[in-house]
Formats: sequence, C-alpha cells, structure tokens
Amino acid sequence: MKQPWKIIILLLGIFVAGGVTGGLVTLRIWKEKMGNRPVPEEWAPRHLKRLSDRLELTPAQQEQLRPVVRRNMEQLGRVRNTFVADTQTVVEAMQREIAQMLTPEQRDKFAQMNRELRDARESREKAERAKRPKPSHPAREPAPPAKPPGN
Repeated sequence: MKQPWKIIILLLGIFVAGGVTGGLVTLRIWKEKMGNRPVPEEWAPRHLKRLSDRLELTPAQQEQLRPVVRRNMEQLGRVRNTFVADTQTVVEAMQREIAQMLTPEQRDKFAQMNRELRDARESREKAERAKRPKPSHPAREPAPPAKPPGN
C-alpha cells in the first residue's frame, strides 16, 4: 500500500460519523422521554391503569384501589415538593458561600451563570405546568368500564 493515510482517514471518518449519529439518536430519545414525563396530577391515574392492565383487575378491585393509589401518590407529591424545596435551600447556601470566595469580576460571572441555570429551570417548569390540565377542568381519572346490563 502506497497511501495508508487514506485508509486511516476513511476509518477515522466512519468512526466520527458513527459517534455523531449515536449521540444524536441518544439525545433525541432522551428528549422524548423527558418531554413525556407525567406531571404529578397524572401519577395516580397512570399507576392505577398500569395495575389494572397488568393485573387484570376487576372493576370492583379498581374502585377499592383508587383511593389507596390516589392517597399515596399525593403523599409522593408532597415528599417531592419537600425534597425540591430542601434542595433549593442547600444550593442557595452553597452559592452564597462560593460567592464570598470570588473576586468581584468572578462574582458577576457566577451570578450570570446562576441566572442562566435558573432561567432554564423555570422554562422547564413552565413547560411542565403547561402540560397540566387547566384548573377549570380538574384532572379526572378514567371512568371504570361500563357494567354489562343485568349486573
């Protein structure tokens, strides 16, 4: 072979193309999964539907489980909210402590960096709130299947 560098460049190009393609596919799948996350109002109905589908629950069992699932999913929502609030408190304390150790120029950059992160988080939260049902139409769980006549 007189020109092995051509083969090396070709193989390197194939490797880079594969890496870029894999990265793009992974990013797309991740965005779809994150974009389709259920909001807290959907947790109980989704969980009850999953239980019903997988366990082949009777309508009577669904009615028995509905308040149990709803109550516990509401508790999970409260735990989540407490966790988020506690996390925010720790992050703010860390940011104050870090800012004290920075020069004025670094503090300005740090403040800008934190604003950008906060804006991105608020944007995500706004998109999540937009997915939630409007208050005038409260979230309703699916109605139980109609009972056959005579039952």
